[in-house]
Amino acid sequence: MKLYRTVITLPFLVLLGCSGLQPESGSFLAPVSVAGGADYWLGQVNDTHGLPPSELQDVRLSWERDFRIKPDTGNRIKLALLLAFGDEPVRNTTKAGQILEGMDTTMLSPGDQELVSILEQYLEADLIIDKLSTRANRKNNRIKELEQQLRDLTSIEQTIQQRDKGVGE
Repeated sequence: MKLYRTVITLPFLVLLGCSGLQPESGSFLAPVSVAGGADYWLGQVNDTHGLPPSELQDVRLSWERDFRIKPDTGNRIKLALLLAFGDEPVRNTTKAGQILEGMDTTMLSPGDQELVSILEQYLEADLIIDKLSTRANRKNNRIKELEQQLRDLTSIEQTIQQRDKGVGE
């Protein structure tokens, strides 16, 4: 009988102990993206990876049309991400930088602002790398030209020395 009373009273005691707890005011649910935000934009660009070039071009044209019709921050960032990080047929970092120029990020969430900042830093670094690569290619071409001139001069000098030997004998 004692066991029976314990089994019945234990749940009541537990409930009485829990009555002092207050419900949490914050939500524990994961944020859901509604066609905006860093997770949505990155997900959209990620979904384009591996598409055939013709489909990829169609996506680019569609996103450019969306941006022309409604040049809001979301369409701007999504298109810039595609042009910066999309597969080779649509990659155009110069155009991505132009799309981000003058964009007001004050109304974005801190995470979205950070994404834009990282994107801008990436595009600046890419521009610097392109300039340095172009300069290095020019220098390599100049080195090849000078090496060819050196070979030509060496050949001319050897020809002159052989002629001088033939005349001196």
